[in-house]
Amino acid sequence: MPLHSYRCDACDANYEVLVRASTGEPTECRECGEAALTRQLSSFAIIHSEVDSLRALDPMYRRMVDDQMAKTPEAEPMRLLNKLTPFDAAEDPGEPIDF
Repeated sequence: MPLHSYRCDACDANYEVLVRASTGEPTECRECGEAALTRQLSSFAIIHSEVDSLRALDPMYRRMVDDQMAKTPEAEPMRLLNKLTPFDAAEDPGEPIDF
């Protein structure tokens, strides 16, 4: 929603206006009628994904997870990747399967 905050330089009035493409931005103060409006910075919302939430974890929590993974080698994700056979060392898989 395009909600903008404005301040009138003449009367120091502060207010918010819903600005749409059809109406455009206000040109004069609705309190005193002067054309001395200044658009102010306003707060906004940010949507966080799960990945952003994980990146923002407390460093103490990350250290705790790293300590637990060090105590449990079977929980290390790279352990499974290291067991995989590289493509150049794999046997010929044969003809592709036709579904």
